[in-house]
Amino acid sequence: MKVKSPAKIQADWWSKTFAGLVLGLLIAIALGSLVVLLSLAHVDRSLAPQLGMWTIAWVWSPLFFLAYFIPKGWQAIAIYSLTAVLAYAAIFWLRG
Repeated sequence: MKVKSPAKIQADWWSKTFAGLVLGLLIAIALGSLVVLLSLAHVDRSLAPQLGMWTIAWVWSPLFFLAYFIPKGWQAIAIYSLTAVLAYAAIFWLRG
């Protein structure tokens, strides 16, 4: 009986780079905004924007890195697009 090998990671660099660079940045900005919105009640008002600003770099770097481990470029774009829509929906829901 043959053992199936796992699916190979496709080499469509342009779409994965777009997903990690552009859509990953959109997700990171949304999550940074969520950190600001959620931390305003718990930390000093002058510290919350700084915390959100530094969150962007800590979120964007792994997202950009992880985009290359998604098997196909269109899947990376779809996953990151859906995540970005959900993150911005959460921002609009929290802001009212």
